[in-house]
Amino acid sequence: MSFGADEEILQDFLVEAGEILEQLSEQLVELESRPDDADLLNAIFRGFHTVKGGAGFLQLHELVECCHIAENVFDILRKGERRVDSELMDVVLEALDTVNSMFGQVRERTDVTAATPELLAALSRLAEPQSADEVAEPEPEPAVEAAAPVAEPAASDDITDDEFEQLLDSLHGSSPVSAAPSAAPAAAVAPAGDEITDQEFESLLDQLHGKGKFAADAVAAPVPAPAAQSGNAAPASDEITDDEFEALLDQLHGKGSFDAAIAAPVAAAPAAVAAKAPSAAAASDEITDHEFENLLDELHGKGKFEPDAIVAKAPAPAAAAAVSPPPAAKPAAAPAPAAKAEPAKPASAPAPARAPAPTGEKPVATEAETTVRVDTARLDEIMNMVGELVLVRNRLVRLGLNSGDEAMSKAVSNLDVVTADLQTAVMKTRMQPIKKVFGRFPRLVRDLARQLKKEINLELVGEETDLDKNLVEALADPLVHLVRNAVDHGIETPEEREATGKSRGGRVILSAEQEGDHILLSISDDGKGMDPNVLRSIAVKRGVMDKDAADRLSDTDCYNLIFAPGFSTKTEISDVSGRGVGMDVVKTKISQLNGSINIYSTKGQGSKIVIKVPLTLAIMPTLMVMLGNQAFAFPLVNVNEIFHLDLSTTNVVDGQEVVIVRDKALPLFYLKRWLVSSAAHEEQREGHVVILTVGTQRIGFVVDQLVGQEEVVIKPLGKMLQGTPGMSGATITGDGRIALILDVPSMLKRYAARRI
Repeated sequence: MSFGADEEILQDFLVEAGEILEQLSEQLVELESRPDDADLLNAIFRGFHTVKGGAGFLQLHELVECCHIAENVFDILRKGERRVDSELMDVVLEALDTVNSMFGQVRERTDVTAATPELLAALSRLAEPQSADEVAEPEPEPAVEAAAPVAEPAASDDITDDEFEQLLDSLHGSSPVSAAPSAAPAAAVAPAGDEITDQEFESLLDQLHGKGKFAADAVAAPVPAPAAQSGNAAPASDEITDDEFEALLDQLHGKGSFDAAIAAPVAAAPAAVAAKAPSAAAASDEITDHEFENLLDELHGKGKFEPDAIVAKAPAPAAAAAVSPPPAAKPAAAPAPAAKAEPAKPASAPAPARAPAPTGEKPVATEAETTVRVDTARLDEIMNMVGELVLVRNRLVRLGLNSGDEAMSKAVSNLDVVTADLQTAVMKTRMQPIKKVFGRFPRLVRDLARQLKKEINLELVGEETDLDKNLVEALADPLVHLVRNAVDHGIETPEEREATGKSRGGRVILSAEQEGDHILLSISDDGKGMDPNVLRSIAVKRGVMDKDAADRLSDTDCYNLIFAPGFSTKTEISDVSGRGVGMDVVKTKISQLNGSINIYSTKGQGSKIVIKVPLTLAIMPTLMVMLGNQAFAFPLVNVNEIFHLDLSTTNVVDGQEVVIVRDKALPLFYLKRWLVSSAAHEEQREGHVVILTVGTQRIGFVVDQLVGQEEVVIKPLGKMLQGTPGMSGATITGDGRIALILDVPSMLKRYAARRI
């Protein structure tokens, strides 16, 4: 492919095909459990077909070839000529991986690597019916009767300029089409008026279905036949509607390479049937748009037609339709016999029936026109400006509180409301459903289960939960580690589960829900759970802590040991797990997102890991405190409770000062001694205590003054201060001060070992 093609068209393809490929990954895994689901088979078929169409337009021949054969496989499946089995699924999933690889190369603007001959051969074999002799036979041809005379001739043999341009657009990117075949479709769609009946269209499909290649000279003979009869046998209302014509072009769009005269037989096919239609057809003989589209699906993905088959069989559907009554099962065709008594009505009857068709299409076109693609960099810029507006708002709110001017207070209050609404609206433009992350897990779990010889069902809950685009991308890797752990460590083998009275198949549930301004993500399984005693012994064996310290750990603390670097419950290292680095990465990543992670487990029943992260990383709710004259901000997500304390009532346990809160001893630290150098040895008699939750532990910090809750915009620290332990960024407070935002976990690592 030449990447010098229209960049906008290429970008459209990358966006649309990327979404379709993500859906295909989920749908293929779902197909294993629902192999007979016709809707699912059709959806997968259309997915490959759509990607093939876009790739064909961009002349990505390698991608077209792979998608085309995969499409044929699902055409065979949906016709019931082959069954879904594990071998077929393995080949199709390999084909999807190959398509994804090619798609990645297109995105990177590198040369596309074609699929291996072995894969194409395997797909081609699966694209054949299981019994090669089973070929669809056409309906028997009854005696042909002469059609009744027509009241008036065809209205016009011309198509509009727009229709002709659309036809040319649909054929764009294929081999050049000569002037003679280009004229054929113009004449073929000419007869004006009524739609074809169900039976006529189905008969045509039977003749065209699955045929091989045809050449230009082979179709020359049958093409004039419909035109010759159109003047005598076709009623004035015998043309297909604009919408149907456009839908047909859409279905033909992106097919592989065409022969020089491909346009002529393709466009002539509907006209050939229409020209042979019975003269007594009434408005009730029309098929609905939905039925028409379903029938078009039958033409999807077919190869090139055989000349002999076209010459021999093309007249057959028309002959059969001339004498066969419409099927009784189709309500639209039922009144046809009554129409024979009034042959003059068909010319005018179709008009009201066709009217809803363009009306139904308009809302879709309107919706497409209102969608605008915006660069994420521009959204980030807008979000930064909203952040600055929030800071100005905070400043004005603070000034309004100190002002006695009632009018100013009202104006500031209104500004506060408008700014909050604007902030929410801009944040929504950056939101994406968590489904973009969840979509990769059905395939991941399926492959791991086959590799580990386990039976696992994955359930996804809350896929439509929205959160910031940057968070969606940042959460992908941590969730992959957690799901892999649940499959590898949590779920037992089928034999082990049966021995403990469980079902052979294990369950892994991945869920997401919004809680206030945070998102809760949970990964739970019904596996063997974690044994605290085993975790204690592993911690001692690996030198993480001594035996006395391990014995003092609570069960919850034991569960959190899995986040320690190098800690693993596996005795053997595999390509799935066992190196002890995955969970450490998860904990670090969640901390960077200002989130928290907790583990709950019951031996023999399963485990649950809960992640809590903010909706957005741009604006953070904080608790503002003062240490001397310097302002600091605690992330509000970590704040558990606040109270005033007489510091003379504290106790010391194992050399650590603690405060008793509801009969539980919590470690107490003087934040001022860590962060204000002049107060390193200052004694305090009383102060405010802020209890923070860090992981599964609660810790108290003594501060001088509580300012209150405030939304702040996180600004990165300068190069000289970047990486300072305990500091995640800075912001400007409502009174114009610069406040440092505290990173509590890293601050504890840096200072907690010091003696108070």
